[in-house]
Amino acid sequence: MLRSARRAVGAVALGALLAGCGTQHAGEPPQVITENSPASGRSPLSELPTAPTGGLARGLTLPLAEYETGPVDTYVWQVAVQEQWRSCMARYGIEDFGPPPTSEVSAIAQVNLAMGRRYGLSDAEQARKYGYHLPDDLPEPAHWEPEPGLESSLFTGSGPEVENGTHRGKALPQGGCRGEAQRKFPTPRTPEAQELALTVFEQSRKDARVVAAVDKWSLCMKGKGFDRNHPIEDLGAFGIQVSSPTASDEEIAQAVADVECKKSTRLIDIWSTQESGLQEKAIKASASALTNEKNLKDSTIAKARQAYEKAAQG
Repeated sequence: MLRSARRAVGAVALGALLAGCGTQHAGEPPQVITENSPASGRSPLSELPTAPTGGLARGLTLPLAEYETGPVDTYVWQVAVQEQWRSCMARYGIEDFGPPPTSEVSAIAQVNLAMGRRYGLSDAEQARKYGYHLPDDLPEPAHWEPEPGLESSLFTGSGPEVENGTHRGKALPQGGCRGEAQRKFPTPRTPEAQELALTVFEQSRKDARVVAAVDKWSLCMKGKGFDRNHPIEDLGAFGIQVSSPTASDEEIAQAVADVECKKSTRLIDIWSTQESGLQEKAIKASASALTNEKNLKDSTIAKARQAYEKAAQG
């Protein structure tokens, strides 16, 4: 799709899509936040999708996904971190510590966005409903900070209520409850895999079979009355403003034609096949660094999954 959308997808699916809460550290995966939902209502991990659930990209994954921190990994990690925050704060008498809970609805939406728009818009139903706009199940992230005073001091380990690392004679973890959670569940960063995925994606755009498929798509679009050269380009040049509140009829018509042409030319099948091959070669060339990074990520996510399942049981 448009270049700015691809960069956003690159940060989520190749790493992170949305900015998180106010206490998030730079470089951490984002908070996936919507309205409150109880931990006991969480779905089993086996029911959470790791690939798009609809459209031409349904079920599509790439080899490097195994090495990256994906949206579901981020969601599970955030659940574990927040549960650890609450547990720690409760030890110091804060029983109603209230960061907005992460939402599996938002996580699933990010899964669909990340791979579902990697090669541009791919879901005909979304095209008819939203045009090129993002679906409304991917809300803006909430901004959150602990309450000033005691809550903030216990959370950060610093403030007038903390003296020599203690509160009322009871020792606090280094860095407060936030520091305790960060040590137990380190941020599952995978910069090597994410950077490699971005590099390979750019290589795949130049692949001869991809270029030929894009040319066929462009010809198809011209046949439908839309002068488009590439499915990933600045839509602003065509009068489409995805920042506007809703999609115009013209935008919807073009988006629908876009997906129809991708289907008739098999663009997504061809492009994903070529990118998969390039990723497999890149994985072999960077096996050592990728494996080390993956092992660290897997270790953190395994602990986070245990915490998630415990929280889901209520």
